[in-house]
Amino acid sequence: MHQVSEHFTLFEARCRCGCGIEKRYVPEITAQAQAIEALRAGLNGDPGLRHHLDGSPSAEFRLFGLSWVRCPAHNLAEGGVPDSRHLPIHCDATDLTSPELPAKILYEKAKLYFPTVILYRGRNFIHVDRRTWADNKVHAWIKKPSQTVLPQEAA
Repeated sequence: MHQVSEHFTLFEARCRCGCGIEKRYVPEITAQAQAIEALRAGLNGDPGLRHHLDGSPSAEFRLFGLSWVRCPAHNLAEGGVPDSRHLPIHCDATDLTSPELPAKILYEKAKLYFPTVILYRGRNFIHVDRRTWADNKVHAWIKKPSQTVLPQEAA
Protein backbone atom coordinates (compact mmCIF):
# COMPACT_ATOMS: atom_id res chain seq x y z
CA MET A 1 0.00 0.00 0.00
CA HIS A 2 1.37 3.41 -0.97
CA GLN A 3 1.90 5.58 2.15
CA VAL A 4 1.50 9.33 1.66
CA SER A 5 2.26 10.06 5.33
CA GLU A 6 2.73 8.19 8.58
CA HIS A 7 -0.99 7.50 9.08
CA PHE A 8 -2.49 7.84 5.59
CA THR A 9 -2.34 5.86 2.37
CA LEU A 10 -3.17 6.75 -1.20
CA PHE A 11 -6.09 4.31 -0.93
CA GLU A 12 -7.68 6.50 1.75
CA ALA A 13 -7.38 9.54 -0.50
CA ARG A 14 -8.92 7.79 -3.51
CA CYS A 15 -11.87 8.98 -5.51
CA ARG A 16 -14.73 6.86 -4.18
CA CYS A 17 -16.03 6.07 -7.69
CA GLY A 18 -12.95 3.91 -8.28
CA CYS A 19 -11.65 5.81 -11.32
CA GLY A 20 -8.08 5.96 -9.93
CA ILE A 21 -7.57 9.67 -10.61
CA GLU A 22 -5.76 10.05 -7.26
CA LYS A 23 -2.73 8.18 -8.67
CA ARG A 24 -1.94 11.23 -10.83
CA TYR A 25 -1.87 13.61 -7.84
CA VAL A 26 0.39 11.94 -5.29
CA PRO A 27 2.48 15.08 -4.51
CA GLU A 28 -0.67 17.15 -3.85
CA ILE A 29 -2.22 14.37 -1.76
CA THR A 30 1.04 13.99 0.18
CA ALA A 31 1.04 17.73 1.00
CA GLN A 32 -2.55 17.47 2.24
CA ALA A 33 -1.70 14.38 4.30
CA GLN A 34 1.20 16.22 5.95
CA ALA A 35 -1.13 19.06 6.97
CA ILE A 36 -3.58 16.53 8.44
CA GLU A 37 -0.69 14.85 10.28
CA ALA A 38 0.14 18.22 11.88
CA LEU A 39 -3.46 18.52 13.08
CA ARG A 40 -3.36 14.94 14.41
CA ALA A 41 -0.11 15.64 16.29
CA GLY A 42 -1.61 18.83 17.73
CA LEU A 43 -4.68 16.97 18.97
CA ASN A 44 -2.58 14.23 20.53
CA GLY A 45 -0.27 16.77 22.16
CA ASP A 46 -3.10 18.73 23.79
CA PRO A 47 -3.45 17.61 27.43
CA GLY A 48 -6.79 19.41 27.67
CA LEU A 49 -8.31 16.91 25.25
CA ARG A 50 -7.14 13.71 26.96
CA HIS A 51 -10.47 13.26 28.75
CA HIS A 52 -12.02 12.39 25.35
CA LEU A 53 -9.86 9.28 25.13
CA ASP A 54 -10.46 5.94 26.83
CA GLY A 55 -8.05 6.63 29.68
CA SER A 56 -5.23 4.50 28.33
CA PRO A 57 -1.93 6.43 28.34
CA SER A 58 -1.20 5.10 24.84
CA ALA A 59 -4.59 6.06 23.36
CA GLU A 60 -4.46 8.54 20.49
CA PHE A 61 -6.90 10.63 18.52
CA ARG A 62 -7.47 9.18 15.08
CA LEU A 63 -8.47 11.10 11.97
CA PHE A 64 -10.25 9.55 9.01
CA GLY A 65 -10.69 11.12 5.60
CA LEU A 66 -14.27 10.61 4.44
CA SER A 67 -13.81 12.37 1.12
CA TRP A 68 -10.50 13.47 -0.31
CA VAL A 69 -9.97 13.57 -4.08
CA ARG A 70 -13.00 13.51 -6.39
CA CYS A 71 -13.03 13.26 -10.16
CA PRO A 72 -15.46 15.73 -11.80
CA ALA A 73 -18.13 13.04 -12.35
CA HIS A 74 -17.98 11.83 -8.74
CA ASN A 75 -17.98 15.40 -7.43
CA LEU A 76 -21.18 16.05 -9.39
CA ALA A 77 -22.74 12.82 -8.06
CA GLU A 78 -21.85 13.87 -4.48
CA GLY A 79 -23.48 17.26 -4.95
CA GLY A 80 -20.13 19.06 -4.80
CA VAL A 81 -19.85 22.60 -6.07
CA PRO A 82 -18.40 23.05 -9.58
CA ASP A 83 -15.13 24.50 -8.24
CA SER A 84 -14.83 22.10 -5.29
CA ARG A 85 -11.48 21.99 -3.51
CA HIS A 86 -11.77 18.18 -3.70
CA LEU A 87 -11.33 18.30 -7.49
CA PRO A 88 -7.89 17.47 -8.92
CA ILE A 89 -7.50 21.06 -10.16
CA HIS A 90 -7.07 22.00 -6.46
CA CYS A 91 -6.56 18.66 -4.68
CA ASP A 92 -6.21 20.37 -1.29
CA ALA A 93 -9.37 19.38 0.60
CA THR A 94 -10.41 16.57 2.90
CA ASP A 95 -13.56 15.87 4.87
CA LEU A 96 -12.35 14.60 8.25
CA THR A 97 -13.84 12.86 11.24
CA SER A 98 -12.49 11.53 14.52
CA PRO A 99 -14.26 8.77 16.44
CA GLU A 100 -12.85 10.17 19.69
CA LEU A 101 -13.83 13.83 19.27
CA PRO A 102 -17.05 15.71 18.62
CA ALA A 103 -16.91 17.51 15.28
CA LYS A 104 -17.24 20.91 17.00
CA ILE A 105 -13.95 20.38 18.89
CA LEU A 106 -12.26 19.07 15.74
CA TYR A 107 -13.50 22.20 13.93
CA GLU A 108 -12.07 24.52 16.57
CA LYS A 109 -8.68 22.77 16.61
CA ALA A 110 -8.45 22.51 12.81
CA LYS A 111 -8.56 26.32 12.57
CA LEU A 112 -5.02 26.30 14.01
CA TYR A 113 -3.73 24.20 11.08
CA PHE A 114 -5.83 25.01 7.98
CA PRO A 115 -6.79 28.28 6.29
CA THR A 116 -10.30 26.95 5.55
CA VAL A 117 -12.45 24.92 7.93
CA ILE A 118 -16.15 24.10 7.59
CA LEU A 119 -18.30 22.32 10.18
CA TYR A 120 -21.40 20.59 8.83
CA ARG A 121 -24.26 20.75 11.32
CA GLY A 122 -25.91 17.46 12.08
CA ARG A 123 -22.97 15.48 10.72
CA ASN A 124 -19.88 14.32 12.54
CA PHE A 125 -17.27 15.66 10.13
CA ILE A 126 -15.50 18.81 9.05
CA HIS A 127 -14.07 20.03 5.75
CA VAL A 128 -10.50 21.35 5.73
CA ASP A 129 -8.56 22.77 2.82
CA ARG A 130 -5.30 24.58 2.20
CA ARG A 131 -6.47 27.28 -0.21
CA THR A 132 -4.69 30.59 0.03
CA TRP A 133 -6.82 33.58 1.02
CA ALA A 134 -5.82 37.13 0.03
CA ASP A 135 -6.23 38.38 3.61
CA ASN A 136 -4.07 35.55 5.07
CA LYS A 137 -6.74 34.88 7.70
CA VAL A 138 -8.47 31.65 8.62
CA HIS A 139 -11.89 31.39 7.01
CA ALA A 140 -14.19 29.18 9.04
CA TRP A 141 -17.93 28.71 8.96
CA ILE A 142 -20.68 26.35 9.97
CA LYS A 143 -22.99 24.95 7.30
CA LYS A 144 -26.08 22.91 6.97
CA PRO A 145 -25.47 20.46 4.14
CA SER A 146 -27.05 22.85 1.62
CA GLN A 147 -26.92 26.28 3.23
CA THR A 148 -24.43 28.45 5.09
CA VAL A 149 -25.96 29.37 8.43
CA LEU A 150 -23.22 31.05 10.44
CA PRO A 151 -20.39 32.77 8.55
CA GLN A 152 -17.44 33.81 10.69
CA GLU A 153 -13.82 34.76 10.27
CA ALA A 154 -11.07 33.93 12.71
CA ALA A 155 -7.86 35.88 12.97
